[in-house]
Amino acid sequence: MPSSMKRESILTARAAVVLVAGLTALASSAGAQAPVAARRIGEEIWRVTASTGAYVPRSALIIGADGKDTRLGAGPSFSIDVQYLISEYAAGYANGTLGFNSITLGTAIRPTTTGPSNQVMLMGGTAGVMLSAPLGDKFQPTLRLGGGFKGYSFDLTDAENQWRPTADIGIGFRGVGNGPIEMSAEVRYLPSSFDQGKLPIRGITPQAQRQTDLVFSVGVSIRP
Repeated sequence: MPSSMKRESILTARAAVVLVAGLTALASSAGAQAPVAARRIGEEIWRVTASTGAYVPRSALIIGADGKDTRLGAGPSFSIDVQYLISEYAAGYANGTLGFNSITLGTAIRPTTTGPSNQVMLMGGTAGVMLSAPLGDKFQPTLRLGGGFKGYSFDLTDAENQWRPTADIGIGFRGVGNGPIEMSAEVRYLPSSFDQGKLPIRGITPQAQRQTDLVFSVGVSIRP
């Protein structure tokens, strides 16, 4: 082989080695700097979040004529959220939430109404989309947009359980990283109505009473 061709072959081989090494280093760097696998477009990623916090009803169930309303107090809440990535910063979700609250009976409730306890279980089942924004490698703000149903289960005599349509709107943030576990915090808004005729009322005409519930929660997410 002529010396000139030999030198060209050596230079070509060196250039190939340098190119491969450079591309390898670049790929490794890109992989190390990628925020999280769950943020890449096209990957089939599931995220499961378990949350706890407070379920805070903000509206009276029945407004009493003398100011003594029938209303729910704040109580602990527990939620399970299952998300499936549908794009880089969007995921479909299904959520189940339980709230364990107490009820204060106002004057519009029949005085003979009793029960084993004054506890009410609030149940929510919703689905929709969860959006996130690329604002850094450590935290992402999130926006929840969905809807479903909210249920009331009473531990009172002559009280009927009920399910009502609800929206599910939430804002929060999620900590991101390269591991399988993430932390999150969120405030959700669950507006609905309440059928007063499901409670043993007196002195008023039953109607649909607008309800405004807030759920404050912190959670741990696992990406299987």
